[in-house]
Amino acid sequence: MLNPFLALTRAIAASIDRLPVQLDDAGRAARHLADAARGARPAVAFASADHDHGHDYDPILRSALTPDGGIMDAIAALNERLPWSYHYPKLAHDPDLDRRVAFAELIGPSGPLRNGNSVVGFTLMAPETFYPLHSHPAVELYMVVSGKAQWIVPEREQIVPPGGFVLHHSGQPHAMRTLAEPLLAIYDWQGDLESPSVYL
Repeated sequence: MLNPFLALTRAIAASIDRLPVQLDDAGRAARHLADAARGARPAVAFASADHDHGHDYDPILRSALTPDGGIMDAIAALNERLPWSYHYPKLAHDPDLDRRVAFAELIGPSGPLRNGNSVVGFTLMAPETFYPLHSHPAVELYMVVSGKAQWIVPEREQIVPPGGFVLHHSGQPHAMRTLAEPLLAIYDWQGDLESPSVYL
């Protein structure tokens, strides 16, 4: 039986492979994500940890998942074993944000799978939540799995539906705001995989 984390990466790659080939930066980044997913291998040692901070993100996750025969079904098959955490310091004006935003690394040094060319994971946001302006040296592609959200960079704002991609260049400030439904999105970091994301 296929490792359920590998089954999830195969579902991600298959979903991208079904899309029309785009030759722009976002299209190339999407192919990079598919290749990273296909090339992932199990970590030598990984224990599915309890949720960080003692917060229970599973109700948000369950409300974001609907059967789709692909990525969402593969997530559901993991039986809530994704390693959710929140790594930013608390914000004085929004001290409970860590209860409404969480991240789960799938491929990378903290995740159950490894691939030296990428860090791939999930961002989960509760409805009507603002993920403040932040940046990081890594180039980042987001693929929306579930929920519509407003994606914000200084130059523009856009609503991105499920199946859509958003590309953030190195050092580009960006933020997200969910609407009436939760957001579940895949992120893929390329380039500088070591430097953390910081609020601006």
